[in-house]
Amino acid sequence: MKKVIFLILICLFAFSQNPMLYAKSKLKNVYADRKTVYSIRLNNGDILQGFCVETFNDKVEGEGARFSTELGTATIFEYQIAEIIKIENLYRHSHRIYLLPSAEPIKDNYFIGNFELLMFYAGFGISDFLSVTAGRSIIPDVPSGQQISLLNVKLTPLSFPIEDIAELFSIGLGANLVFLNHNNKLFHYYLNSTLRMERTAITAALFYKAGKDDFYIMNFRENIWDLTYEDGSFGIALGLDTKFTKRSDLHFIGEIWNSNIAHPSRSAVMLGLRLANSSFSSDFGLAFFTQPFVIPFVSFVWTPF
Repeated sequence: MKKVIFLILICLFAFSQNPMLYAKSKLKNVYADRKTVYSIRLNNGDILQGFCVETFNDKVEGEGARFSTELGTATIFEYQIAEIIKIENLYRHSHRIYLLPSAEPIKDNYFIGNFELLMFYAGFGISDFLSVTAGRSIIPDVPSGQQISLLNVKLTPLSFPIEDIAELFSIGLGANLVFLNHNNKLFHYYLNSTLRMERTAITAALFYKAGKDDFYIMNFRENIWDLTYEDGSFGIALGLDTKFTKRSDLHFIGEIWNSNIAHPSRSAVMLGLRLANSSFSSDFGLAFFTQPFVIPFVSFVWTPF
């Protein structure tokens, strides 16, 4: 597992050092088109959204473009732009809710993240079909053999729009391997689907636990708790990711989990907020369990490329 995480980090670093990944001009792929809306972040921090009316080249100021925005037509030169991106590509976290992977692929939204300040994880996509995520905990004063490790692999074989209903409907197939300490191995297969509309994405998942153990002892220096999780059980999960009406960078995220549909009491609800742009995202919220108890959750993700 350490080798997998190290390889992922090396690949991410190699991509970040490759100058061929970056266009020489930020306006290189911007065209006059009334159907394509761009988000433009200026060097002074201002953010504008609108479609391109025309591009031009000024002898003094250099390359520039005029954008139709809610405030009127804005003339912006390339040297004033920190980042320009199509509005549909602005949100780079559609491949996940919080813990729940959506059916949409990671694609080129490679990321490095930290969960609960105690686990580092990273993910990458290969083409539009394969998505891989791996992570490893760094719980202080806990031996390596008692840390948590995970690997998730997901395929997205189908993805298409549904007229008058959804911008995109995706179906995914996946498997994940989790080590809760090195002696406790959990393996799952899952099928999920995501319906993405203008501001909201809804994900539903059905997962199956495979393996040979029904009873697990969680050890983090000491025996903290015992876990009963029967092999052959089916679980379900639902996820919601929706933007606030007036804030395209602020999302509400929610998940409902049941680890075994034969035992409705084995359920949890996660509710939180996500603040995200094209480079970073921060998640904050609370997880409610039927035992009952409540745990705060937090996650930070960096999408550098």
